[in-house]
Amino acid sequence: MASRLPVNPKIMKALIIEQEKTFQQSLSYYLEHHKNFEVLLAHSKKEGIFLQETSPCDVIFCGDRLPDGDGLDALKEMMQKNPQIISVLMTVRGDEALKEEALKAGIRGYLEKPFDLKQLEEVMEANGP
Repeated sequence: MASRLPVNPKIMKALIIEQEKTFQQSLSYYLEHHKNFEVLLAHSKKEGIFLQETSPCDVIFCGDRLPDGDGLDALKEMMQKNPQIISVLMTVRGDEALKEEALKAGIRGYLEKPFDLKQLEEVMEANGP
């Protein structure tokens, strides 16, 4: 008896908007090789918004400080156009006010860098990808 496989399994797409290339590459590698995500990379707010508009992603990981703007503002802008996206703000600042503002804005995950894989897994499990 043959096992039944999904005819068209959906591959999740992730966008990582981050100016630190090494960090971005590590996160990308993990998502591609351990979670089977298709990953797009952006290094600025403008580039990230363009990629999300031209090739919509299911999950967006965004650093809070970008060379051309604020990561939280970028996530808010992208969520206005598509409230279904799973958005995660990544920051080096342990700032409760920033965390509260992000969660009030509908950001679904908040990670303080450096974070470990367990913290990343917790955010992803809480949001379903």
